[in-house]
Amino acid sequence: MDISDDLADAIHAALVEHLVLVFPDADLDARGMVQLGSALGTLGIRHHSYTTHPDSEDVVVLTWEGDQKPDAAEWHSDMTYRRQPPFASILKAVEVPPVGGDTLWASMFAVHDALDPGLRRDLEQLEAVHDMGAFRTRAYREGGDEGISAAFAEAGTAVHPVIDHHPVTGRPYVNVSESFTRFVIGLSAPESARLLTHLFDLINRPDFHARVRWQPGMVVIWDNRGTQHYAVADYLPHRRVMHRVAVVTDRRTPTARHVRAAG
Repeated sequence: MDISDDLADAIHAALVEHLVLVFPDADLDARGMVQLGSALGTLGIRHHSYTTHPDSEDVVVLTWEGDQKPDAAEWHSDMTYRRQPPFASILKAVEVPPVGGDTLWASMFAVHDALDPGLRRDLEQLEAVHDMGAFRTRAYREGGDEGISAAFAEAGTAVHPVIDHHPVTGRPYVNVSESFTRFVIGLSAPESARLLTHLFDLINRPDFHARVRWQPGMVVIWDNRGTQHYAVADYLPHRRVMHRVAVVTDRRTPTARHVRAAG
C-alpha cells in the first residue's frame, strides 16, 4: 500500500478536525497499517503487555475470548502513563463477535467545554499523575512485588496537566482518565479522589460519545490527544481480535510543541 504525502496530509487534517475517522472497507494488512502509521509520524516502542503480529512488532494483537476480562473496558487515552503518549492510534477489526464488541469514543474537548467556568479555571492550574493502572494485576500475578516494580520501570509514570491543549489547534481538553490517572498533585488524597471522581462521571455521560459497531476489515484512526475510548466487553465468551498501531510523534506538528503538550 502506497501512502502519498497528499493522502497523509488529508487524513491528518480530517483527524484534527473530526478526531475519529472510520474506514469501513480499508482491510489493511499488518504492513499496510505500519505504512499508514509511518506516513503520519513515528511509531511507538513495543507495548509492555500485549503480543505483536508475526509480520511486524509495530502491530499489537488484541485477542479476547472465553472468560478473559478485556482490559480496555475503561475510559482511557492510550498510554498516558508515558511522558509522550501516542498522538494517534490505528485499529483494525480482524474478527468480531456475532453481537457486541462496539467501541465508544468521548470528546475531551466537549467535556472541557461542559465544565463550570470556575472549576475550569481551577483545573487549569493542576497536574495529575498517570500510571499503568490495571496492567499491574498481570504484573503481580506473574512476578509478585518485584513484577510490579519491573512493570512500572518499563511502562513508566508521567505527570500531565489536568487541562491540556491540542498542539495543532490549541483547543483545551480534559486530560484525566479512570484507567490511568491516579492522583492530582498538590491535593490531599480525599480531595484528589473527589475531584477525579467528578471528572470521570462527567466523561461517562453519553452526551459526549460516539459509537462504532465493528465489521471485519474496518479500520478506525483516532486522535489520542483529545479523545478517550472504551471497548465494550459485552460479547464474551465469543472471540474478538483487533490489530493496533500506535503513532507517537505527529510528523506535521512541531516537535517542541508536541512534547510540551504531552507533559
